[in-house]
Amino acid sequence: MTSSGAVKTDAASLAREPLVLDDLLENGQGVGRIDGLVTFVTGGLPGERVRIAIDEVKKNYAGAHVIDIEEASHDRVDPGCPVFPRCGGCQTLHLRYSAELEWKRTRVVEALARLGGMKSVEVAAVVTAQSEPDPGYRNKASLVCKRDHGADRLGFYGARSHRLVAIESCPVLLPRLRTTVERVIAFAQEAPQAMRDVEHVIARASATGRDLVIAFSGKAPNRALGGAVEELRRRIPELTGIVSAWDPSSENAVLGRRSAVLWGSPVLRERVLGADFVFGVESFFQINTALLELLAGRIVERLRGARRVVDLYSGVGTFAVLLSKNGTPTTGVETSQHAVDEAAANAAHNGVTNAAFECATAAYALTGERGRSLLAGADAVILDPPRKGCEEGVLAPIAASAVPTILYVSCNPATLARDAAILASSGYALRSVQPFDMFPRTGHVEALAEFEWAAPH
Repeated sequence: MTSSGAVKTDAASLAREPLVLDDLLENGQGVGRIDGLVTFVTGGLPGERVRIAIDEVKKNYAGAHVIDIEEASHDRVDPGCPVFPRCGGCQTLHLRYSAELEWKRTRVVEALARLGGMKSVEVAAVVTAQSEPDPGYRNKASLVCKRDHGADRLGFYGARSHRLVAIESCPVLLPRLRTTVERVIAFAQEAPQAMRDVEHVIARASATGRDLVIAFSGKAPNRALGGAVEELRRRIPELTGIVSAWDPSSENAVLGRRSAVLWGSPVLRERVLGADFVFGVESFFQINTALLELLAGRIVERLRGARRVVDLYSGVGTFAVLLSKNGTPTTGVETSQHAVDEAAANAAHNGVTNAAFECATAAYALTGERGRSLLAGADAVILDPPRKGCEEGVLAPIAASAVPTILYVSCNPATLARDAAILASSGYALRSVQPFDMFPRTGHVEALAEFEWAAPH
């Protein structure tokens, strides 16, 4: 480094002196500056003085990784995982959990202020269902399978890459799912013929029941797997279903569009706030069941007594069924017909008769007279969009109908801030923001934001 302020681009000179880090990105990289050049450092934490090796130098930034820690953060802990931080699954295993929660709250505060122009909004402390010291909470593992030196290796993609990082176990999985994954990894190494056409393995376990399902997926049907069913059952006696899937919709798809049940049942059951939810191994359901119950409980309590609720992006009907079970008629809208069918079945299974579900995009469901009819008389709208936030055509009709309350469940502070600014300009006031730690040990943070209609009718 120099004192002149000139930016160097020679990798050896950039790595010569220690670097002090002052921030932490969502992807887990520490942030420092070398003569004004922003440097993203894998394995570093804010406040640390580290020696680094440069991985790449671009016009506006450099990428690096820690090779030595001269002054460690008091929030640094042993990650307890031999492949961290090379594996892309977790970003904060090296950060004390209490510090991780405060970091996540701060990210929500900063996003609302910087991107949404909301500097005075009070953001509550992050709600968590995590119990230490065992970090296991995930009820689903999506593993990549690749042939390496003649053997099949299972693992996760490396951080910011499609390079396989082979694993032997995973500390953030539910304990019994962790054991299952360990046994599947051993099976893959010892039964290469059965794994020949497998590209992904999805293992899911019920956190509240006994269901445990494994799906093997590839481009073509894997006929060899049929002959391995008894061996899999012997190795993993807790299994309740084995599925073979093929014909993926794209290169990035994990599960194929076609499937066959090789043994048992392909469905899982979870119990949330006294209601039972049944869904397929391929369906979307939150990976942290204990935290989902806390989030759902907050929503049910907040909307208790509402005359009618519209639940957009309703998935397999979790919020809609729970609200309806508690006496609030709810209409769910979901773009996946499969999810809509599962939501209707979940309503029937729980004896709910005042919930309805329709298959449409949220924007289409709110279009024109159809949308006005859907929103007419609704006391509240629940928004639970993907990371990209609400698509165009969703927020304006809600504001035009002056629905009194909006509960926005966000998994991305940046798009929450963007949509909050739109709602604020349309007549809504942001009353509260409650973060939830749906994804401990990662950079992801969920938040429940409550908006109330504030403009004159």
